[in-house]
Amino acid sequence: MRLYRASTLKKSALAAASAALAVTGLLAGSGTAQAAGPGGAQNVRGVDPGNTDVMLDRLCGQESSLTGVYGALNVDTGEFKTRDEYLRDVFGLWVPAGPWELFRGWCGYAQASTWSVKGEPVRTSEWTGNHGTTEDKVTFVSGYSTKTFAKKSVGGSISLSLAKSIFSGTLGGSAGYEWGWEKTSSFERRSEKSIPPCTQVATTWTPYQRVVRVNPVFYVEDYQWNKGDGEVTAHTWRGRDASWKSVYSYGYYIDGISDKLLPSGQPDGREDKWQESLDPKSCAK
Repeated sequence: MRLYRASTLKKSALAAASAALAVTGLLAGSGTAQAAGPGGAQNVRGVDPGNTDVMLDRLCGQESSLTGVYGALNVDTGEFKTRDEYLRDVFGLWVPAGPWELFRGWCGYAQASTWSVKGEPVRTSEWTGNHGTTEDKVTFVSGYSTKTFAKKSVGGSISLSLAKSIFSGTLGGSAGYEWGWEKTSSFERRSEKSIPPCTQVATTWTPYQRVVRVNPVFYVEDYQWNKGDGEVTAHTWRGRDASWKSVYSYGYYIDGISDKLLPSGQPDGREDKWQESLDPKSCAK
């Protein structure tokens, strides 16, 4: 299993930043024992209040500072706020208040699964029509260039820079030779096709594609609460056991989709002939 880390800071720098954080607090939860997910993380979906898919999306969608990303969870309502929203809407200091629990840490991207699919056919040549009464043969010139893109299960579109950092292989590897992320390949070919009377024909290309799914994972540095008897700071999610050092939400994932490449570096797929009937009134009798 590959683990893609967004931060490349040295552990010593992280320790220094952690020591500089002079706040405490938060509410501990017992948590239910469960099998570890991608990257060894625990799944908070259905365990903790609120829409945890959206929470992880908003938490990890922030630009990371030298000390990480920050979030606040209202354990009564399930509402999530970023640090700026908390300071503006709840309390002017970054300390836990009432049902609000505060946390700081880092986001990474753990590969969950990968599989192959057939992409949607695309037309790769101009239409050529035969308005006559007998079959015709034409040489078609077709061209295609590989495509890569990414999408999230929740929230808006994923930024190109983040998609590149996750799927280009710079954060821990790629999914083998057939994973063509940003390895643009194209072809131009000529082929003779028959065109029946009163039809038009074009060539199509159906790309074979690879999907790599990652789950955003939050690595806990500090988790704080105050239930009225003083602030408490833990270093796992909601003060649970050591297996809760990192968490993810099962329904929040990012898919990277790329056309596959053959060992030769050429696009992998299938060429077909696309045929449509013409208006009989436009054809010879």
